[in-house]
Amino acid sequence: MQESTAISRRLRKLTSFDWMTMASEKPLKVIDLFAGAGGFGLGFTLAGHQVTCSVEIDKWAADTLEENNQEMRVVREDIRLFRTADEILEAVGDIPDVIIGGPPCQGYTIAGPPKKDPNDPRNSLFQDFARWVECLRPTVFIMENVPGILSRRSEDGRRVIDIIVEALAHPDYRIELWKLNAANYGVPQMRERVFVVGNRAGVHTMGVPPRTHYVPSPQEDNLRRNMLENCHGMSPANTLWHAISDLPKLEAGEGEEEQSYSTEPRGEYQRWARGDHEVLYNHVAMRHTERLVNRFKHIGWNQSGIDVPKDMSARKRNGQGQLSDAPYRSNNRRMHPHKPSPTIPASFYSSFIHPFQHRNLTAREAARIQSFPDEYCFMGKRTVVSRKLLERQGRLKERHLSQYNQIGNAVPPLLIKSIAVHIVKVLSARSQAIGDQLSSG
Repeated sequence: MQESTAISRRLRKLTSFDWMTMASEKPLKVIDLFAGAGGFGLGFTLAGHQVTCSVEIDKWAADTLEENNQEMRVVREDIRLFRTADEILEAVGDIPDVIIGGPPCQGYTIAGPPKKDPNDPRNSLFQDFARWVECLRPTVFIMENVPGILSRRSEDGRRVIDIIVEALAHPDYRIELWKLNAANYGVPQMRERVFVVGNRAGVHTMGVPPRTHYVPSPQEDNLRRNMLENCHGMSPANTLWHAISDLPKLEAGEGEEEQSYSTEPRGEYQRWARGDHEVLYNHVAMRHTERLVNRFKHIGWNQSGIDVPKDMSARKRNGQGQLSDAPYRSNNRRMHPHKPSPTIPASFYSSFIHPFQHRNLTAREAARIQSFPDEYCFMGKRTVVSRKLLERQGRLKERHLSQYNQIGNAVPPLLIKSIAVHIVKVLSARSQAIGDQLSSG
């Protein structure tokens, strides 16, 4: 790729000592690609750094980014449109220290049919991430994706993760893979993600961020492990109830996009989530039929719709009231309050039932589980009709990421904060070591 003159001049000024000192003396400048609602970037902001630019094509997700980041540049374009170095530099405005991003992962996920479409454009967007890294040459880049990329293979049998690493490979960068569980970093959710991390700071191996939380195991043979991890300074993982127990109680169909709290916060996590904010956003319960609410009443913790009496099971669509024989194991699962939440998916509106109230989760409850602070407001509609219906009605232009989609797609900010803090510590140590060498030499 031909670099612009401005980029070339800027990169020539950045000696190894310059950019490592930059990491230790002032906040890092970060750009966020495939930003979605901004969870990845928010994690760096929580760690004290500046997200200068986010790139996001979806209208409602971009609205969310602008609503919550008044000073940040939001590029509302398809990343594939930026082909030259000059176009990329003009879009971002400045050379970043860090590039982050999670290219859409549906083509790699283990959810859905095992046979994936090799022509799915979502399978190649990591190449655009790699192109921006090649052009802007940040000190560090971090790409996030689902664990499925570790096992998926391309149509010709190659491992997807090898293809991604090859696209990002450059003589100046050392690349490593991290597989992290958000529950180990204060997020009240069992959510595993893979990170491809590259640095050109001369650090051979950054190593994964040290865990701050452990997931307690009730099995007797693991009690000793729990005690050891507690002694090592880790706290038990935050549970679902740690996250949402203070939020106002709602019946189906109740709630407002803006409302007041009805109780005081209960515990450290809730105090952190509230901060000094006095308005609660996005806490609106879905409307349910009386029959569905009655079905929920028959579902206990860790049970789902398949566990209800036969006469309470779902009806066939357009089946004139006939009961369905299809098992819906993944829908309407009653969450256990005293464990970390299961992974919140992109379309979670019918996936989970509140542990005590007979309704599905609100957007704010899911945002708490994803570790978004309460001041972070999600824009757009709460849910949207299916793509198939929009297609049949010729309304595909109305298809955007709903609040639920934005939240479920997001990278948990507290997980990213731990990553950001860890990276700065590693870069600072490297900078200090070089400084000591120069002083002694």
